Amino acid sequence: MADESLSPDKTDRKAYLEAQIQRQQRGEPIDVEWVTEELQRVRREQVARLQASQRNLRWLVLGTAALLIVLWARNGHMLDRGGLVTLGLIVIGLFVAFVVRGNRSRPGPPTG
Repeated sequence: MADESLSPDKTDRKAYLEAQIQRQQRGEPIDVEWVTEELQRVRREQVARLQASQRNLRWLVLGTAALLIVLWARNGHMLDRGGLVTLGLIVIGLFVAFVVRGNRSRPGPPTG
């Protein structure tokens, strides 16, 4: 492959990807191994960001639930109907936050 010496450095991912796209459009073979590794890297980054977002959202739900419980108890709505509905909604929110965490599917190996 004589054209490989003309390809950009692999450490410049964007330029190398553009070069691979151009090669593919010309009907030339591409660096499939690099493309596969790059797709796996991008997927790992996406999964890490998603997990961080989910973790932050759970903390937000917990903090909000704690604040609502304090306000619920402080306002003396422990025994009236509206207060019990509010407490039920708080409990449902906490339950959902932890059930969603447990049912999260793990990403499998990339197929190809």
